[in-house]
Amino acid sequence: MNLPKKVTLCEVVTRDGFQTAPEIYPVEEKVRIIEEVVDAGCRSIEVGAFSTYETMYKMKDTDKVFEKLHKKEGVEYRGLVYLPDDVRRAAACGCQKIKLNVSASMEHNKAGAGRSPLESMKTFAESGQIARDNKMGFAGSISLPFASQWEGVIPFDFIKEIVKAFQDAGATQISLSDSAGLGTPKLVYERTMAIRDAFPDMDWMLHMHNTRGMGLANVVAAMEAGIDKIDTSLAGLGGCPYIKGATGNISTEDVLFMLDSMGVETGMDFEKIMDAGAKIVKLVHGEGTDSYQQRLRALAGK
Repeated sequence: MNLPKKVTLCEVVTRDGFQTAPEIYPVEEKVRIIEEVVDAGCRSIEVGAFSTYETMYKMKDTDKVFEKLHKKEGVEYRGLVYLPDDVRRAAACGCQKIKLNVSASMEHNKAGAGRSPLESMKTFAESGQIARDNKMGFAGSISLPFASQWEGVIPFDFIKEIVKAFQDAGATQISLSDSAGLGTPKLVYERTMAIRDAFPDMDWMLHMHNTRGMGLANVVAAMEAGIDKIDTSLAGLGGCPYIKGATGNISTEDVLFMLDSMGVETGMDFEKIMDAGAKIVKLVHGEGTDSYQQRLRALAGK
């Protein structure tokens, strides 16, 4: 297999995990979780979202989380944004990097943003300028870049159009985000190879949900296609408020076990991540979690 020698895992539990969790958790709890995974060797964190959208109300305290974090040198702390005003909020609280999201699905973007993808894309340039003015890193994020339950397989030409808009706005990195869990290894591999060929200077991330049990297989397919940055969530907690039945992100514990077993370097401590994930399971009373490693640990009585 032609796999990267080293992969960076980005922890998203305090954003993607908590945006659909059963409760709103205190700022101090989010800070504790972030600092725990950093101590375990994680070097990339999606802290939360800066958004006024009604469905993202559980992220309303992201500013306070950023302000209370004891940021560690060499660790990337990023925030999810949708609109220029979100970028301004991120800059005001010391966020180092934004991830600007749009969905390639018309229905999905309308449900989340109240507008078409093309209308959202018209705001990219302003968001990018605000990021540059504040010396912030700028990544783009494309939800449903593979397929959606409304449109089926998303036309590849439209994905390229979105990437070009991000590139023109100054994004240097783009996340391919399968929020519906409809990607399959063949589709993920072929599309990832094609988009990397079309935009060879862009840096790529992968963000997978495990709704249909394809998450780990899709990670391997993307790694075969050259992806070395992958979003994961402790205990597999997560979901999408705009997609009925969507389950959580791929579990940090499961991905880390797989990569360790394959000799792929991550710089992360598996036992410390297991301990952090177990606390997440306890915090949410198991609701919305999905991790093979945590289930095995529970069966062993640990």
